[in-house]
Amino acid sequence: MNWKIGAMGLVGLIGLAWLASGRVAVGPGEVVVVRRLGRVLSRPWGPGSHWGWPLGLDRRTRLRLDEVRQLEFGRIEPAGPRDEPGEGEYLTGDRNLIRVQGVVQYRVNDPVAFLLRSSEVERLLRRATEASLARALAARGIDAPLQSGRGEVARDVQVNLDHSIETLGLGVSILRVNLTDARPPIEVEPAFVDAQAAQSQRDRRMDEAKALASILRPSAIASGESRTNEAQARADRSIAMAQGQAERFLTLLAEVDRSRTLTVGRLYRDALRDLLPRVRRKVLMTPDEPVDLGLIGK
Repeated sequence: MNWKIGAMGLVGLIGLAWLASGRVAVGPGEVVVVRRLGRVLSRPWGPGSHWGWPLGLDRRTRLRLDEVRQLEFGRIEPAGPRDEPGEGEYLTGDRNLIRVQGVVQYRVNDPVAFLLRSSEVERLLRRATEASLARALAARGIDAPLQSGRGEVARDVQVNLDHSIETLGLGVSILRVNLTDARPPIEVEPAFVDAQAAQSQRDRRMDEAKALASILRPSAIASGESRTNEAQARADRSIAMAQGQAERFLTLLAEVDRSRTLTVGRLYRDALRDLLPRVRRKVLMTPDEPVDLGLIGK
């Protein structure tokens, strides 16, 4: 009798433990996707305490939504004997071959969709990334990924990749695409190295020319402004003199109209006053005194 009571108590404890297994604590930054009798619940459990069906009836999968996942794509090494010919090579817009390697950073944003396709998410994401990379490289020349255009290529890849994963319904969001390396085919790599060296030298000389221009330009602008101000001052003086001469002429014209004889005589005397000192002669001609002609000769 005692062993029966003990067995019933043990069964009861096991039953309570089985029922208690339905309680789940979800931590910050994570969710729990529940499969109940094989069917995925549409809403995952967020942070906090939740009660579900006991183990065996509920199958729970924890996913962290704040985890940044990485996927490497592309390759730099030439294809080996076991690889397909041309594997890892991409064709650029100017019909050159290039090898590119990079990293995609992504995060889970739809736990249910991600869980349903978890076994093939990485494979599909890699294919979508390579297809997006092929489209981005086909839209530009080989100099872009080899030199300063990697950022633009990576942005184009991310734009195309966002559209692809939305169509595929992978349940992830792309955080960043980064091209870590890019190289031409090994057969022509020395020629590209020489071309990049020449490009670097040209860029250095352009930078030096810009720096020199930034130094000389202010002085040139100041010199130009000074000459402009001097020319403007001369122009103002010339205009003022011309206006004065015009006013003097109009005044003389008015005097001629009033008394032509007196005006002509005065102008004659004025002309003599200006001319005779230059030839070292002097003539005194005043209304009250006779003319001393002796002053003209020696």
